[in-house]
Amino acid sequence: MDTEAERDGRARTRSTRRAVLRAAGATTVGGALAALVGEGAAATAVEPTRPTGRERDAFAVERTDGGAVFPQSVASGGPTPSGVIAWTRLAPAAYEPGTPMAVEVATDGSFSDVIYRGVVPDSAVGPDADYTVKADLDGELVADRHLFYRFVYDGVASPVGRCRTLPEPDASPEELRLAVCSCNNYLHGYFGAFAHVADEEVDYLLHLGDFLYEYAGEGRQPGRDVRLPSGESVAHGLADFRHLHRTYRSDEHLRRALERHTLIHTWDDHEIVNNRWWNYEADAPETESHPRGDDPAFMRRLYVEGIRALSEYVPNRIQYEPAGDGDELAPDAIQEDFRLYRSIRFGDLAELFVTDERLYRSPPPEDAFGRRDTGVPPTDATEDPGRTMLGREQRQWFVNGLVESPATWKLWGNEVLNAALKTTNAGEASFYLNYDAWDGYEHERRHVMGQLRGADVRNVVALTGDMHSYVASYLLEDYESVRQTLRLPEPDERVGVEFMAPGVTSDNLAAAGKLPADETEEAVDLAVRSQNPWVEWFNSSRWGYCTVTVTPDACLYTAYGVDRTIDSADAPKTLLGSYRVPSGSVELREYRRNRLDSLVGDASGVTGGDGDVPPDGPDAFGSPEGGDGL
Repeated sequence: MDTEAERDGRARTRSTRRAVLRAAGATTVGGALAALVGEGAAATAVEPTRPTGRERDAFAVERTDGGAVFPQSVASGGPTPSGVIAWTRLAPAAYEPGTPMAVEVATDGSFSDVIYRGVVPDSAVGPDADYTVKADLDGELVADRHLFYRFVYDGVASPVGRCRTLPEPDASPEELRLAVCSCNNYLHGYFGAFAHVADEEVDYLLHLGDFLYEYAGEGRQPGRDVRLPSGESVAHGLADFRHLHRTYRSDEHLRRALERHTLIHTWDDHEIVNNRWWNYEADAPETESHPRGDDPAFMRRLYVEGIRALSEYVPNRIQYEPAGDGDELAPDAIQEDFRLYRSIRFGDLAELFVTDERLYRSPPPEDAFGRRDTGVPPTDATEDPGRTMLGREQRQWFVNGLVESPATWKLWGNEVLNAALKTTNAGEASFYLNYDAWDGYEHERRHVMGQLRGADVRNVVALTGDMHSYVASYLLEDYESVRQTLRLPEPDERVGVEFMAPGVTSDNLAAAGKLPADETEEAVDLAVRSQNPWVEWFNSSRWGYCTVTVTPDACLYTAYGVDRTIDSADAPKTLLGSYRVPSGSVELREYRRNRLDSLVGDASGVTGGDGDVPPDGPDAFGSPEGGDGL
């Protein structure tokens, strides 16, 4: 948590910066961007009021919506012990100025036991936020419960959503269950994985970024084309971002998953633009993946408008302190005024630290030709002590939070792979696969992991997205010394474990042609592990999701593959593997692995059943240790 002195310090910094910019006038970058202030107002959640008088009529239900009034259905996010943010969007044709929106919560899906009713003022409903509504119910609900909610507008009831509040901070839950997803590219396939996520009996849906992609084009499957209002191939502004959010929410499987589970989300790069970083010299975002990625004024504006659309469509509970007048996000003060990183407590069982690895990161290392996206930089380029992924303030918050957390499990919502990953080329020809991940920020990675190791922080579990692959690995302070001896890391060298969620649909290494097509998945796994002895399992040939279950005694990761070529709630689902980590021991115990004889890219068939935890009782998944189950 921030201290009062830290908050005061940030406020003084913003005040000083605004004064300098005003004094400098239009000749400065800040002055030149002043005209943009007011065009970037973010959609903040509103607190509904208790109905009085005629407002009670707003809850009268004449019919249930069939999609004409609430076309993107409902969603919830930002859980607290006493509430959530409930989200919906009106169809523009259904909007009637002066008509309030009602929201109600019940203990049952039929709403026979309503425990809360509130009215969203008509001023918060309308075109300013693209007809989206975020109702903040914090302080109104009971802790640690699944509840049901819906909106009512002009006599029409929305679809019913199910939400879950957090346990009280001093509670001792017996279990926490998360569905974990990342990287759902609409162009690359169907979201059948989300249909299976909707059916999982989990507490929350953790999405680790790339909730949408900024691209337009022809889809790989029928009905998956995307055309942007700008006519461009990549998002150029607010209208494009809003269109993308609406397009992704048109998918019935994604809508159902969001109806069923309260969302915890962090962004990765594609919510704005691919492989983005912050150019500290220009004080602006930058990328090589956009035709105007080197234009500071354009990139600031792109960020402001991407954040605005994200705040309208994704029910996050984030820190938002505008430097402009009113609710405007100033393009010249994005880093100071928008804060996505935060921690979420699940009683004394677990604390989830959700980091932001895009807004503060330095440029990744570049090769001899100045390339950062596709080049192969020399390994020593990653050692630059000035290169940062998290930024100083967030890094200190993150390390202090894990060190001081009283929770049994310290979970990390981590956008990009922390564990080192070499290619499978032999000898000196080997190089790190992805300098956009933590491999490009070796000095800071070693610093963070060293701090955690030195403080003897127990039960650290990184939950990671971005790479469209399944990975079970150890977190280390020093990967290179282990790699040179090609040995399994010793227990005292291990800081924690890392579990990667695959892409829901986004192309993995196999689909991108970066794995040998004539090798089996098992052979690829063996080759990766031979170069990276801290990796226990690797698969970049399938798509799907994973679940993570923690109890006081253990953490269980279970990985599923779901066919992305079939647009059905019954899209084939495969149990690929499961790993258990005992509390107090940094040890990956394999519970179950399907030995896959298929060639790379085959995702047919359903094996291993549909459950995401082993049956009750010891040794349920054949643990060689005899295991005590969860």
